[in-house]
Amino acid sequence: MSDITPPPPPPPPPPGGAAPTPGPSGGQLDAGAAIGYGWKGLTKNLGPLILITLVIVAIQAALSIFGQEFDSVFLLLMWNVLTTVVGLILAMGLIRASLAVVDGRTPEVGMLFQSEGFVPYLVASILVGLAVGVGFILCIIPGLILAFLFAFYGYGIVDGRTDDGIEAMKMSWNLVTSNVGSLLLLFVLVVLINFAGLLLCFIGLLFTYPLTAIAVAYAWRTLSGGTVTQLA
Repeated sequence: MSDITPPPPPPPPPPGGAAPTPGPSGGQLDAGAAIGYGWKGLTKNLGPLILITLVIVAIQAALSIFGQEFDSVFLLLMWNVLTTVVGLILAMGLIRASLAVVDGRTPEVGMLFQSEGFVPYLVASILVGLAVGVGFILCIIPGLILAFLFAFYGYGIVDGRTDDGIEAMKMSWNLVTSNVGSLLLLFVLVVLINFAGLLLCFIGLLFTYPLTAIAVAYAWRTLSGGTVTQLA
């Protein structure tokens, strides 16, 4: 008699949204479709996403301004550590909010301050930061390559695929190396779109920043075989 347990049923569709569909794996990403999905996600959740972006900008600006008041090297060092930790929590929150959009849920400001998975995220961030830093010392290009290869480590942790920072780095490495062409095109588009937002007196970043964050979350779910809710 077989002792193989049948797989659990798929999750129900989110309230008011279309049913999620499995994302294809194996390099089936269309960069244009990812950007288009990001646009749909932005327009569908414009208010919450702009508010989330404003909160991120306001917190980071406040930390930067307040840190300039320290004369002590020790206090300044401690403040920089605190600023880095807060920045990592906010980065996780943006990933969480972006994945909520891909799930067909409404992103909320409170998602920025959830700390679940922070320890493995911190470990991976330190290791990636060291690797990328060394890469930049070695003529910059190796640093850019490593940053590209480890771009998705946070998604593996926040999306609940792993609670191990090193494993999350491996997941990102494998996903990117298996889909270099489509992801390279996507990230070039992400940079160009945010650069355009930067040129619009920074105001454009309130729109391009969440748009591209959703596009990257869509890419993660699509290439990792996760679920993607089709947006109207």
